[in-house]
Formats: sequence, C-alpha cells, structure tokens
Amino acid sequence: MRKLSCEEAVPLLEAFQDNELEGVTSLAVQEHVEQCPRCAQRLRWNAEAGASLLRLAEGTPSASPAFRARMLAIGGAGPHTIAARFRQRVLAMAAGIVLLGIGSVIYLRNAEARDVMRFVENHTATLEQVSAVEFQTADAAEAEEWLRLRLPFTPVVPRPAGYRLLGARLCHIENRPVAFLLYEHEGRQISCFVSADSQRRLRGFDATAANRVRLGTCEGKNVAAWDADHSGYVLVGDVPREALVAFASQSAAEIRDGKDN
Repeated sequence: MRKLSCEEAVPLLEAFQDNELEGVTSLAVQEHVEQCPRCAQRLRWNAEAGASLLRLAEGTPSASPAFRARMLAIGGAGPHTIAARFRQRVLAMAAGIVLLGIGSVIYLRNAEARDVMRFVENHTATLEQVSAVEFQTADAAEAEEWLRLRLPFTPVVPRPAGYRLLGARLCHIENRPVAFLLYEHEGRQISCFVSADSQRRLRGFDATAANRVRLGTCEGKNVAAWDADHSGYVLVGDVPREALVAFASQSAAEIRDGKDN
C-alpha cells in the first residue's frame, strides 16, 4: 500500500474522522497519522472542535411540548395568527444567529490555535531540509533587500546582540507570504517569522515579558510573539525561554526606537 504524504493526507483527515473513506484509503490515512505527529495533532484538534460543537448542540434547550401547544393555540386564534408566526420566525432566527456566533467563536479559537502550530511545523520542516535558507547572509540589510523583492511588504530584520543571522527564505503560512529568518545562538538555531499580520490573536501563550512580548510553548518548542512597525513577529526554537525573551525584547525596542527616529 502506497504511503501518503502530508499534502495528500491533510485534505482527507475530516472524511477519515467521519468514517467516510473507502477501506484502502482509510488504512493509508491511518498509517500516515500513526507515523506523523503533526497530522496526528491536526486530527486531535479536529476531534476537539467537533466535540465542542456537539456539547453546544446538546446543551441548547429545545421547546417543550407545552410551549409548542401554547404557540399553536395562539396561532389559531384568528387575529393573532400572523403576529404569532412572525414571533416564531424571529425567535428561530435569533436562536440561529446565537448558535452561529458561538460556533464561529469556537471555530476561530481552534483556527487560531492551529496558526501557532503551523509556525512550529514550518520551523521543524525547514530545519530538516539540506539548506534551511535560500539566501545566506549575516547582514540584516542584505536580508531586508532580498525579502523586499519577494514580499508585498518590507519586513524589518531584527538585529539583536548575541544572535547571528544565518540567512533568509520565503515561506507561506495560512496561504500568506511570510519572511523566514534563521539565527544561531550558543550553537542552537532560532526561527524568526515576520508577516504583515498582527500576532495578537495567536493563542497558546502563558506569559508576557517586556515590550508586550508574549511567551508560550508548542510541541516542546518555546515560542515568542510580538508586533512592531505594522508587522507581526514569531520566534520558535529549542532554546531556553530567557533566550527568546532577550531576542524579542531587544528587537521590539530596536524597531520601535528606529521608527521613532
């Protein structure tokens, strides 16, 4: 049986979870999930989202038989018929809007959680490549110029002391172009993602450091995020949290001060 890649398996996860795949395809997806931690995590997230929606539906009260009988009685009372039907429709629409709103919040919260995961996934997948960067340089200005020609926005490349820039590449997260910058610190590598989107809505953070830098962990990686100069920054690495705090705090202050000047 042919093994599936992540690109082939991801679109099938929902159907697999709902037992809608034919036998051979279902077995192929199951084998892939058992061997791929990232797709297994996606499957768990999908299950959690489905369970949340199910609990919401089960917790929504339905109209009692007595209530329905009263409404029908009012509806048959001549002059009140049109008004009663109108009220029923308004109540039904209001209930539908409330459920849609709650469902949208649940979906967005899970979607935002997946965003953090995708930064970590990109970090891991990129470092597994033979060449993690497309453009090798230790000069931040050169990296900015290289990225400026390939992105619809001009990212400011951080220049924190004690962190050596190794190079840059272009990647896509959530179908959006993102700058990928690779740094080295005390023999360990740190990925810095820069996008035109704010990172304030990302979830999974449990602390806040100086310069409004948010900190968290995902899949065993330390993560930091902050906004500066109309861009969002995310750091991912197998380094102590203190190292990310120093990188992020220096960079946020430097970009802010440079913009003020």
